[in-house]
Amino acid sequence: MIFKTDRLVLSTWQSSDWIALRPIASDAEVMRYITGGVPWTDERIQLFVNRQMELFLARGFCRWKLLVKPTEEMIGFCGVGFWGDELEAEIGWWLARRYWGRGLATEAARVALRDAFERAAGLDRIVSIARPANTASVRIMEKLGLKVECEFEKDGVRLVRYAIDRPASYTAPRFKTSSG
Repeated sequence: MIFKTDRLVLSTWQSSDWIALRPIASDAEVMRYITGGVPWTDERIQLFVNRQMELFLARGFCRWKLLVKPTEEMIGFCGVGFWGDELEAEIGWWLARRYWGRGLATEAARVALRDAFERAAGLDRIVSIARPANTASVRIMEKLGLKVECEFEKDGVRLVRYAIDRPASYTAPRFKTSSG
């Protein structure tokens, strides 16, 4: 499954993709709001990629790898998965630092959200969770139409949860799809 926007390709994972994800998952600044700045180990990165492949096979959605056009360099991921041990579908994204502030996460998230509501997943509700200080992610949630639901604490970390229910007629911008 491949989705294309004007600037991005969202695609399923291959086990070797962990190597391209390593520079992003080991960047302390990228990980600031995820792990408090602690980089992921190679083992953790491999586990993440394998889980995305399994999730796609089992449920038809995942946190798609993001490739930037025209080079198709991996710049992160975006899509629906599960946050920790939660059972609710959660949309999330990471981008390599040099791609921050360009609207790419919003562009990718619109495609991923639409896919989750309309295609294989058929989900009726999606949440997104972030640290309140992560204002860039909170802005993306709001641009996507998610509404703040609550603040809570997990493992001593203050978090905010936004949510959106599948509209009767979901109207995200159109995007091109192809099989691959």
